[in-house]
Formats: sequence, C-alpha cells, structure tokens
Amino acid sequence: MKILLVQSYLKGDVFPPVYPLGISYVASFLSRHEVRIYDPNLSLNPTDDLTKVIQDYHPQVIGISLRNIDNQSRKKPLNYYGDFQDLLHTIKKTAPSAHIIVGGTGFSMFAREIMDTNSEINYGVYLEGEETLSELVDNLDQPDKVKGVYYRKNGTVCYTGSRMLPQFEKFPAPRRDIVNPVPYKSGEASIGIQTQRGCPLHCAYCNYPALNGNRLRSRSPENVVNEVEALVHTYGIQHFMFADSLFNRPLEHAAGICKEIIRRNLQDKINWMCWLDVRGVTKDFLHLLKNAGCSGISFSPDGLSTSSLTSLGKGIKERDVWNLLKLIATDPLTKDIKFIITMFINSPGETYFGMIKMLFYKFVSLIVKKILKRNINVQVGWIRLEPDTEIYNIAIKQEIISPAKSLLPANTDDIKNLFYLNPSLKFLDIAVLTMASIAESVKGKIKQKIIGRAS
Repeated sequence: MKILLVQSYLKGDVFPPVYPLGISYVASFLSRHEVRIYDPNLSLNPTDDLTKVIQDYHPQVIGISLRNIDNQSRKKPLNYYGDFQDLLHTIKKTAPSAHIIVGGTGFSMFAREIMDTNSEINYGVYLEGEETLSELVDNLDQPDKVKGVYYRKNGTVCYTGSRMLPQFEKFPAPRRDIVNPVPYKSGEASIGIQTQRGCPLHCAYCNYPALNGNRLRSRSPENVVNEVEALVHTYGIQHFMFADSLFNRPLEHAAGICKEIIRRNLQDKINWMCWLDVRGVTKDFLHLLKNAGCSGISFSPDGLSTSSLTSLGKGIKERDVWNLLKLIATDPLTKDIKFIITMFINSPGETYFGMIKMLFYKFVSLIVKKILKRNINVQVGWIRLEPDTEIYNIAIKQEIISPAKSLLPANTDDIKNLFYLNPSLKFLDIAVLTMASIAESVKGKIKQKIIGRAS
C-alpha cells in the first residue's frame, strides 16, 4: 500500500524547520508498505508542492501529524490548527478517495472535537501512534478491531478504546532514510533524538503525563549513542537536541549517555542541547554534559516564589532556582554553554511581591550576562491553558474561562483568550504585557535599521 505521511505545517514560525522525528518513527513500523514523507515547512510553496506530491505519488493512505495547535505566544500568536485545516482541505480536494488519518500530540489533546468538526478525517490515532497506525492500515475496513482509533460509522464518531502505551525502549530506529536530516542542519535544535518517553513529574500546567504516561520508558545509553553515531557518520550531523521532556530524569540515565558518547570519542564531533530538571544539577554534572559535547541547556523552574512554585506543583524551592543562577554565574568551565531559564509571569499562587522577585531575578541574570559574560537568557511568558491539566481546572473554578469555551482556537485572535491570567495580578500583568510589547517594537525597529544600513 502507498502511504504518504505529512508533517505539521507551522506557517509563520520564525525558527528553522524541525526534523519530523515522530512520523519517522511511525514510518519504521510500516516496513511492509511503500512510504513517503512530506514536510511543508521546507517548501516555499507548501500547498502547490503538496498537491504535486499527491498527484505524482497517488497514495492510498495519507497520514497527517498534528503536533502543535499554536505557538503558545500571547504577544504574537500563530494558529497552527488553522494551518492544519487548510492542509486538510487541500489533501481532500486533491485525493478525495484516499483514506485520511490524523494523529500527533495536538490531535490527541482534542481528538473527539477535531473529529467532530473536520469531516474530511476518516480515522484518528490517539496517543502514541506507531503500533496503532501499523495495525490500522491493515484493518481499514474493520477499524473497530484496533485499539486507540477514532473512526466514523453511519455519520457518528466512534472510539475503539484505550490501549497500553508501547515499549518505546524496544522501538526500531526512526526511518531517517526516508527524510534526509541534512536540510535541517541549519537549526541548533532542529534534529531531535528521543532517549525516553513519559514524565514522572506533576506540573500543574502540563499534560505530558496524560499524553505519554507518567512511567519512564528509556532506551539504553548504548542504543541512544548508536543513533548519535549514525547521524554523525551517515549524514554529517553535528548539531542535535535530546528531545526529552527532561533529559536528566533519572540522572543516571543522562550520565550514562554522556559517558558512552565520551567512550566512543564523539564529543569533539557534536554539539547538542537538552532540557534539564533543576533538581540534581551540580557542577560535576554540568561538567560531564559539557565534556560530552553539550552546548545548550534549558531549565523550566517556571516560578521563583514559594507560593508560585507550590501552585505549579514543581516540587522545588526558591533557593533551588537561585542556586542554579549562582552555579551558572560562578563556574568558568561552563561559560560557553547557552543557558535558557523559562518562567511564568502570573501562576495561580503568585503574588505582586513574587512577580517583582521574578523580574529582579531576570535583572540579575542580565548582569550575569553582561558583566560575567555568561550566555544566559531568562524568558518570561504566560501559561497556555490545555486540557487534562490542574491549571485548567483552577481557571474554571476561578471563572477565568468557561467550561463551555473550547481550548481549540477559533482563529488567531482567539488564542489570546486561552491563557491563565491570575485575577489578583490583573494590573501588573497589563503593565508587564505593555512593557514586553514596547520592547518587541523597539527590537523590531532596531533590526529594520540594521538591515536598512546593510542593504
């Protein structure tokens, strides 16, 4: 059977295209079929090019990965769900007889609603789709035999029931031979390697445990570094990212991967980035990461005050967040690493004093950056409300959002209505948003002047 897998389209995204790792894993389970992958994010004319691919290839099944609903930006929102719907219309128009299957993280978050409002979709794959899609394409006439599938019967959307999460640690390697990683080399974090799935944490704003389970399913360090080695030797890839929610949970797993990289003498050939949990991060561990080729680390304490950290369910203390900044500022051996620390501006437990402390933390980080020459960026943003999260339940109780209000954006402007905004911090929130908008405007004008002079 001819199968075409289509990556999510992120129209307007300012970052380099991200390698379609998810559907490359899906493709590895479709070895008995002829599979092609199309990524519209690499094209200057994505709609025309997709039409041409379909007309030339004549696929019987077209699978679409809906990874992101929007860019989770309150200041400059982008509606990726709208882009997905445009893509869906193009596919249905070009290949009216093809079976259209949709999956991916974004789909799974809103599976029933997306099926109900997009009649072009024949089947939906819920949660991790590698095994499910493989079984579904062999049972298109009897989808009820496959667990984890949404399908239509007599005009009604049906669901076949949940299935066990797959044993990720036993997965075959993603099919990078179908989509060459080389065109994605320009982005520091554009090519991902997934070492594990699942998250044992209980952050109040995050639905990752609902989507991938709270039990970690980890690949062995040897298996992970085999993939690293293949990227280096087969494709000449030097920059990549460990695409785990938290690379250092557990700490021994991350350390094992780093030691295996060093054992194989790969550290001087690669530069990689990762997300880390603040807990367990010591000077020795950071040195191990650097010695294994790490060039960028992101942390998400997401708050600073005790009240905000408690409301977010982070399980860390204010001193942990300050100790992280101290470690970055005082350790000369990690001076070349790019550090990003993300925080939310007005979590449910936040106070005026807490927000002021957070802004002071950002101010201190700027001193560390300018005076001590550390590559550090503290990013402050807002919580995008998502289903299956405690924050969403809190927002309903506080009447910040109506339970009848869909978290799927109706349009781009509607995205701005889908963030948690602490009622007691309304005026400070407006002030921060105004300052952020002014800063963005000034940055844009400076950039235009520089471009104008260069031209």
